[in-house]
Amino acid sequence: MKILFVRPRPSAKTIGLQHVMIVEPLELEVLATLVGSANQAVIVDMILEKRPIDYFIRKENPDIFCVTGYITNVPGMIDYCRRAKDINIRIITVVGGVHCEVCPQDLNDASIDYRVIRNATTVFPQLLKYFENGKLFPKGVLRYNEELLSAELPPFDFTFPIPDRSLTNRYRKDYFYIFHNKVALIKTSFGCPFTCNFCFCREITRGGYFERPLNEVIKELQTIKEENIYIVDDDFLTSGIRVMEFIEANRSAGLDKNYLLYGRADFIAGNPTIMADFKAIGLKTVIVGFESFYDHELKNYHKNTDAKTNEEAMKVLNENKIDCYATIIVSPDWGKKEFDFCREIIRALGIHYVNLQPFTPLPGTGNTVEKDELIIPFSDFERWDLAHVTIRPRKMSTADFYKNILRLYNSILFQPRFLLDCILKYNLVMLLKMINGSIRVRKQYWSKIKEVKRHA
Repeated sequence: MKILFVRPRPSAKTIGLQHVMIVEPLELEVLATLVGSANQAVIVDMILEKRPIDYFIRKENPDIFCVTGYITNVPGMIDYCRRAKDINIRIITVVGGVHCEVCPQDLNDASIDYRVIRNATTVFPQLLKYFENGKLFPKGVLRYNEELLSAELPPFDFTFPIPDRSLTNRYRKDYFYIFHNKVALIKTSFGCPFTCNFCFCREITRGGYFERPLNEVIKELQTIKEENIYIVDDDFLTSGIRVMEFIEANRSAGLDKNYLLYGRADFIAGNPTIMADFKAIGLKTVIVGFESFYDHELKNYHKNTDAKTNEEAMKVLNENKIDCYATIIVSPDWGKKEFDFCREIIRALGIHYVNLQPFTPLPGTGNTVEKDELIIPFSDFERWDLAHVTIRPRKMSTADFYKNILRLYNSILFQPRFLLDCILKYNLVMLLKMINGSIRVRKQYWSKIKEVKRHA
């Protein structure tokens, strides 16, 4: 069988992080590795392709069409499957991804034959065998109009092969993450041991946390050609013992990589020696979920940390010259005073790159809001991108709220000292790419401000 794996192109409605980051479709590389020698796998990355999906469906003429995505990709995934069926009704369509695993009902469409909702790395090969012999339909897969019955799902199984990255050879030169060029991804754990109530990632594993053996991780790292490695764990900095073992394993294996990863502020603040050791073997950047610099907000988010810890974490990162990409949740309770306070403390702490995320009650997390507070319906999937304002601001108009987000971005990202540092630190191509991406995102925000004003 010929299997076409597709990563969908973002909707024009989605405020596009793809303007400042495009990384490899690791989930598709993993699944494509599992198809078996008797089958043929092809990966198409529609984020980078210019032609429409119809072209690739006709060109490849697959037996099976697989597409994965996030909440913002739901309409696009359904549209791709409809197009595949229109071109050839005999094509078997399969969808998956994190949103499908948590909210499979959103992808219940007649054009979609199967939805993989649990243990994709073990279930997908079983599904292929089912297509071949019609026997033993795997648990963890839903057909059209079947409903999720949690009691019938198999237990979690995080078997994880070394992905065949050669399947994306024609795209790899274009994968980057902010100032990190030619980035490869690796996943060393699944889920998160913490209990932040806004986090969708925890719902994927139903609150469980599972780690890959470090010898498997090192073996995979040795197969990766790229120098820059993005560890895409929900939180890599969970256990001091495991991080130290990872550092020593890097040294023993003679690896020469640069690392970008997610980590919590309390780990960084509490383990300055480990962070210094990690820097010595290649840690370049940590994406830190500071979320807020107000203790009451951190308490409401169940973050189990405080604003002082955030400050201490930045001190450790600055002392070790480890770059910080900070994520901040912009609460609908914020007014001008809160935006001004956030700007001043971010600049005082030396944070130069931020991702400002309006508080978003993602489906599946259990966060609920009153109907009259929600200004973007859940059915408008493309706008649930952690950049749109989904809850009506309580202290200013929605347009002014967007304006303050944009002003906050401008005051942090375009500090003369930071711009000079970027010019000295990064190559010209990456710098121009980031400037261009920032301008495109800025245009999307201004378009959103105008749209909100028209409908006010």
